[in-house]
Amino acid sequence: MLKFIFGVVFGALMSFLYVHYNIQLPSYLQVPELLRGNLVSTATDATLYDLGAAKDARQRALEVYFDNRSGDAARIDAEYGYPFLTSLHRERASRQARQLLMAREGFDMTLAKDALRTVLEKKHGTSDTVALRRAMLMDALDRKPFLKRWLQKTGATLAPDNLTDILKGAAAYPALLADGE
Repeated sequence: MLKFIFGVVFGALMSFLYVHYNIQLPSYLQVPELLRGNLVSTATDATLYDLGAAKDARQRALEVYFDNRSGDAARIDAEYGYPFLTSLHRERASRQARQLLMAREGFDMTLAKDALRTVLEKKHGTSDTVALRRAMLMDALDRKPFLKRWLQKTGATLAPDNLTDILKGAAAYPALLADGE
């Protein structure tokens, strides 16, 4: 049992060191994994480069290839201007935008409670329902630092009066992909 716990702690520590500082085990300890990865990647070559292979077979071959040759994925992504990383960022921003829009639907229930409404009116300095909903949405955005930074990086001007439209645009990202755009 002690070996198991030590192994888990050591694995977690090595993962942290690898991700943050690129510290790895010595190369001679990685040889078996390197050989296995190269053998598996070679086995997928036939399917990977078969232009007539079924889409699901090519997808599986690509998954296996990148499981075993992740450095190639990172290199290719960098060579083409980080389209994979950009796509991951868009997906996360889209998901968080949809979450905020769903939370926005609950604002009316919150404002219907007199005690909560009084606190929110005092906090935001207004009793106007529309202004309160907008201020609550801006507060909710502040609790999503990735989404806020991503929206700012895309050039969006974040203001209470246009935030709902900006979030709707960001939330529509998967729909745009489905349309082939």
